[in-house]
Amino acid sequence: MARQSNTREQILHHAAHLLMTRGYSGFSYRDISTQLGVKNAAVHYHFPAKSDLAMALVDEYRQVLRQQTSQFMAYGGPALPQLEGLFRFTEVQCEKGRCICPFGAFAVDYNEIPEEVRDAMEAFMSDSVNWLTRVLETGREQKEFVFSGDPRARAMGILASLQGARQMARIHQQEVLRPVIGQIRLDLGLIA
Repeated sequence: MARQSNTREQILHHAAHLLMTRGYSGFSYRDISTQLGVKNAAVHYHFPAKSDLAMALVDEYRQVLRQQTSQFMAYGGPALPQLEGLFRFTEVQCEKGRCICPFGAFAVDYNEIPEEVRDAMEAFMSDSVNWLTRVLETGREQKEFVFSGDPRARAMGILASLQGARQMARIHQQEVLRPVIGQIRLDLGLIA
């Protein structure tokens, strides 16, 4: 059973890499099986259809978000460590060669993606925006952040800035992230 689980995890790992480098329509099960040195049937065993594989990837991304935010969402607490965690997560993803975020990767082929995958991505995006909106609201209430305007619009702006910075980092290296993150901090009153 451990071998099957390991194969499943390897498939997900390679599929995530291919998704971020080629987009949803840019890879096949053959690309994954060749990389792993297994038959296509092994990939189909774990994920009968490509939409099943895509749903597993979206679920994995949502689990990461939930694990990293569940305590804050349930109990509150300081907002600044949550925001800094988002920045660090973004930096680590780029360090690992994952400069394209899942939103951007799926967006390339959005119209070709099965409806259930689009719905799952929309729910994931909604979860992300809701979490960051709450972080910003809490931070402003607790005087950790100083900004004017709607926290939800600000959350969407921050996520869009980070997504764009990740895409730029793919071309211009990770140095692109620092000034973008610095500007977000400045806009929230974190840098004097």
